[in-house]
Amino acid sequence: MNAKLTLQPGEELLFKVPVSLVTGRLATRTGMCYLTNQRIVVDSETLLAGVSAAISILARTVLRKLKLLGTRRQEIALRELTGVEMQKYGLNQTVNIPLNDGTQIRMVLGAKSRQRFLQTLEAALRDLGLELVPKQENAWRVRRPR
Repeated sequence: MNAKLTLQPGEELLFKVPVSLVTGRLATRTGMCYLTNQRIVVDSETLLAGVSAAISILARTVLRKLKLLGTRRQEIALRELTGVEMQKYGLNQTVNIPLNDGTQIRMVLGAKSRQRFLQTLEAALRDLGLELVPKQENAWRVRRPR
């Protein structure tokens, strides 16, 4: 993936991790998640149509060499974040982040990366005067200062 994150003035990169993004029942895209002290940014490679994970890996390898992949960027400012939840996806779990347009980012991360992402996110929110509070099991909402 050729896209690079450009940090804004005063912005600091806190965590970077490769992810698989769930786009359908069996469709995924590869991507990179960046967590900064101001926002969450996910860059992913797009195909014209979603394909299963195994075919997707092969197709991306060929298309990457031919430079036929596009890049899609999704992001949300931490101050606009309303919540985070985890859901079961095959043998793994996704971290789901709702976006302002009503869609959501669904990222598959390994258990250690997922835990580190959530801890880093919680610390970044705390630095902004916000906090993650339990909403239900494996789901949190962002509480604004009063």
